[in-house]
Amino acid sequence: MRRYRYRTPVLTGPWRDTHDGAVRDAVNAKQAQIDADQPGGVKWVVPGRIEERNSEDAASRASS
Repeated sequence: MRRYRYRTPVLTGPWRDTHDGAVRDAVNAKQAQIDADQPGGVKWVVPGRIEERNSEDAASRASS
């Protein structure tokens, strides 16, 4: 299962089950705005991105 969160130089959101959930967190934190004309439908107010990981990756890191 993939998980998503936003990351900017000053804030990192919680892991979410959906990309849209991570974008919504970034918008709520005033780090991004919804903009259909931008790549991914997101205009970052500060430099940022949506991170992605597999839950299997997290499990293997936790057991290391």
